[in-house]
Amino acid sequence: MDTKLITPKLIELLERNGALKFDDLHKRIKKSNKGFSEDNLNTLLMKLEIQGLVRVYRIPRGKRRVELA
Repeated sequence: MDTKLITPKLIELLERNGALKFDDLHKRIKKSNKGFSEDNLNTLLMKLEIQGLVRVYRIPRGKRRVELA
């Protein structure tokens, strides 16, 4: 899976919507990229978080919230 094409889509979704829950973000990205799994999204978010582009917060009930830094 080439994440270079998905990164701009993810950034655009977060700019347009502010913060999104992990599940919602995964559903929206998966619409245009059928083979994109949750593991792929986790890896991509970890790389973007290390680069300082996004922040991932834990919220109650085992959910996560993703927003632009």
